[in-house]
Amino acid sequence: MMFPVALTFFLVGVFSLAPVPGEQVLNESMKPVYFEELAYPLAARLSHVEGVAVVQAEINDAGRVTSVIAISGPKMLIPDCLSNAKKWRFEPGTGPSVVIVYRFRFKGLCNLPCGSQFRFEPPNVGIITTGNPVVDHPQE
Repeated sequence: MMFPVALTFFLVGVFSLAPVPGEQVLNESMKPVYFEELAYPLAARLSHVEGVAVVQAEINDAGRVTSVIAISGPKMLIPDCLSNAKKWRFEPGTGPSVVIVYRFRFKGLCNLPCGSQFRFEPPNVGIITTGNPVVDHPQE
């Protein structure tokens, strides 16, 4: 009986030390000089897919992206992230590769047409939101 309790405490301790998604891949030395805004993919909006997608981009000496691979994220979001990351540009000498984190989330209801907003948080995080806030009107 003691073993399952000890295992539970060990697992809780390990997972409580795990970094928040995106934080473990922040790279303060990376310097984007241009980023392309990304709209929330329509299929993902219709399916209410949220999450964090992480891609790794190989960079040449001029700071241009030469190739991109997906590290993790919802399958419906990956193709748009890969396509978007190919358009980013970095300060020459940034390094052989960089990681870009995309966070997708809903902020309320999304009845079509429903736009999206892109916000860049240096050094490497794009936040894409969609939806209209739900307002609760007070009853009289």
